[in-house]
Amino acid sequence: MRAVQVKIEETDFRKVEKAVSKAVALIRKGLPKERVVRSIKAKGLILSPDDVYEVARCRIKAREKFGELADNLFFDEEGLRYSTPKVVAEYRAKRLKCDVIADVSCGVGGQLLFFATHCKKVYGVEINPKRAIIAALNAMALELNNIEIIAGDALGEEVPVLVRDADIIFSDPARPPGEEIRTIDSLEPNPLRIVEKYSHTTDRIAFELPPQMPPGRVDRWLKGEKEYTSLNFKLNRLALYMGGLADCDVSAISLPSEERVTSEDEAVEIDVASRIGSFIYEVDPAVVKAGLVANLIGKIGLQAEIVKGDKRRTLLTSDGEVKSAFLRRYKVVDVVSFGVEPIRKALRKAGAGKVTLRFSLPPSEYWSVRKKLENGLEGDRWVYLFRIGDSAVIAEPTC
Repeated sequence: MRAVQVKIEETDFRKVEKAVSKAVALIRKGLPKERVVRSIKAKGLILSPDDVYEVARCRIKAREKFGELADNLFFDEEGLRYSTPKVVAEYRAKRLKCDVIADVSCGVGGQLLFFATHCKKVYGVEINPKRAIIAALNAMALELNNIEIIAGDALGEEVPVLVRDADIIFSDPARPPGEEIRTIDSLEPNPLRIVEKYSHTTDRIAFELPPQMPPGRVDRWLKGEKEYTSLNFKLNRLALYMGGLADCDVSAISLPSEERVTSEDEAVEIDVASRIGSFIYEVDPAVVKAGLVANLIGKIGLQAEIVKGDKRRTLLTSDGEVKSAFLRRYKVVDVVSFGVEPIRKALRKAGAGKVTLRFSLPPSEYWSVRKKLENGLEGDRWVYLFRIGDSAVIAEPTC
C-alpha cells in the first residue's frame, strides 16, 4: 500500500464528534444498535454509521482506562482492548522523551497522545486505514499539532523514508489472541523486520512485547533491556529498549510509584525457610517474571527466606519489616496444621470475621471453601489465609 499522510478537515472532525456524541447519548438511553445506527446520517461522514456506533460504545467503556479524558477520545474495539493504560503510557513517554519519535504501529493512537506531551514531533504509522483516521481524530481532539499520522506499511519502502528524522523508533506490535506460548515470530509488524528496516535510522528502538515472555526467550531474538512493568501489583507490560535506550539487561518498574529494581542491583542468596517468621511477603509478579527477586531483596536489605514459589505467587518470610511497592507485607497471626477444624479454631481465637484465601483452589470451589471457614465467625478482623506445605498461615495485611 502507498503511504499517505492523514489530514482531517475541521468540519469533518466536528461531524464525526457530533455523530459519536449523539450515539453515546442514545446508547446510554438503552436504544438497540439498529436504532442507533439508523439515526446516524452517513452523508459527509468520514466514518460509516457502524464505525460511529463502535466508537461510541468504546468511548463509554474507555472511562475505566482513561477516566474523563475518554469523553474526548475515539477507539474501536481492538484499539481499546489493547490500549496502554494511562499511567503506563505516561511513564513510557517520559522514558522515551526525545525530539522526534516514530510509533510505527500506532493503532488508534493512544500512546501517541502521551508521546506528544514529551516530544517535539511525533509520527504515528498505522497500516489499517480506518485506525489511522481514528488516530488522527484523537490528535485533533486534544489539539496536538505535533502529531503526524501516516497510513502505510511500516515494513514498506516509503515509511522509513518519511520518518528518517526520528531519534527513536517505537512499536507495539499486534499479537494473536489465545496463543499459548508467545514468540516474536507471531507479532505484527515483526520486530526483527522493524530492526532490519530502521536500524540505519537509529539504534534507539523500543518495543512493547507480550509480558509473559521471560527474559531468556526475548534474548533468543533481540538484545536490549527487558523492562517488566507492574501496574497496581499486576504484571502489565514488557518493554524492550535497544541500543542507546538500554540501561541494564533486565529491570522491573512498579507503577504508579515508579520504584525500580534492575539486574545491576546486587543479588543475595535466598535460602528455603525452615520456619515461618513474623512476616509474610508476597512478591510482585513483575519482579518474579523478570527473575529479579534476589536483586530486590539485596537492594532493600531484607533478611528473608523463601517459603513458596509457584506460578500463582512467590512468598517470602522474615522477622524484618520493610516497605516496598514490589512487596505486600502481612503480619503473621498464627500458624496451624492445614485442615478445616484447626483453621476455624485459629480464626475464632484471632477474632476473625472475614477470610481471604491466598492459596490455589479451583475457581468453582473458592466461595464454598471460604464460606465453610467463615461460618460461625463473630469477630471483626479481616485476615488472609496462606497454605505453605502442610501449614496454614493466618496473617493480616500491614501495607
